[in-house]
Amino acid sequence: MPDNTNIVEPHGCIVCGKIFNLLIVHSPSGRMVACSVISHGGQLVPDETRPLVTCSRHSTKEVETAVERHYPGREQPEDSED
Repeated sequence: MPDNTNIVEPHGCIVCGKIFNLLIVHSPSGRMVACSVISHGGQLVPDETRPLVTCSRHSTKEVETAVERHYPGREQPEDSED
């Protein structure tokens, strides 16, 4: 059985473009299994299909606006109130 593949990729902050390194784990079928920011000052933007990163200093509103600008029509995950 093939193992997962770990790749370090540079990704720019979705708001300002600052570069961060991400450790991305792909399954043998090529699907992204996990992702982690390995550079100081960055954080992941929740997305199940692509690795997105932002600087820790950007507000939630700035990040939401940038995601909508880059990926129009993408539905934002809603907070569940169970």
